[in-house]
Amino acid sequence: MGLGLSRKIRSYRELSLDIIKRKNINIYKFLLLVGAFFKFISKINRRKNSRKYSENLDEINNFEYSITSQNNEDGIINYIFKKLKVFQPNFVEIGLDYYENNSLALLRKANKGLFIDGDNKKIFLLKNILKIVYPFKKFSFVSEFINKKNINLLISQTFRNDEEIDFMSIDVDGIDYYLLEEVSFYPKLICIEYNFWYGKNVKCSVPYNENFRWKMGSLYSGASLLALNDLLNSKGYHLIALDSGCVNAFFIRDDLKENFKILDPIKSFKEPLKYDKKDIDKGRKDLLKSELVYF
Repeated sequence: MGLGLSRKIRSYRELSLDIIKRKNINIYKFLLLVGAFFKFISKINRRKNSRKYSENLDEINNFEYSITSQNNEDGIINYIFKKLKVFQPNFVEIGLDYYENNSLALLRKANKGLFIDGDNKKIFLLKNILKIVYPFKKFSFVSEFINKKNINLLISQTFRNDEEIDFMSIDVDGIDYYLLEEVSFYPKLICIEYNFWYGKNVKCSVPYNENFRWKMGSLYSGASLLALNDLLNSKGYHLIALDSGCVNAFFIRDDLKENFKILDPIKSFKEPLKYDKKDIDKGRKDLLKSELVYF
């Protein structure tokens, strides 16, 4: 009953906003921004959530928690930068929501950052909210779908080729592997989403298609952990963390690896406790019948 009522209210709100949008776009944007602002403030001030979502945890998982990240990335990122003694990290966030992404927890300390997403509304909301919350900080915003052709160009508009990036997060629910393959910047820390449904022994990805869009609820997206691990090893990076939500992998640049324990992607592979093992096996079997590129 509660969930049904919530959906009805959300549907009514969206319908009302759509009517206002057609009649007066400026009032629509104002109302949209006001609602988003309070949601953002509520999110950044919520309590830490340190719940673990899988077994086979590594030592670094003891430090994970979430506040503004979707899973427990906030705690892992904070731990890594403390170890590196990076106190004002700059960042590149590719794929986001305005109230939930991997770089929001860095905003208070960061002086420079770049947000990229193809959703105009998300970028509009985040840009205007951060103008209010952090008016003196140098954050850049790009509303554009990212692909192999434009990834380096878009980043270079904010960061020079000789300027070191501390953190890069890639989460586009699709062609992540190919973006990572193409990027010519070498940040200290890379966080990239992988698809655990492929399993721990497979090196694969969806085929490259710059128009690929993930369909809500579909298992067909992204790349396997082992494929990303091999790619990043070839670029001089090493796996140091997997969040317990089984969503994101963290890779450290070679010159900084002595600060961390390097993980074996097969031995540290995790599966979410929220799924039954039989359901995982069935979903994986069906997924591997899809059109995939193997490496």
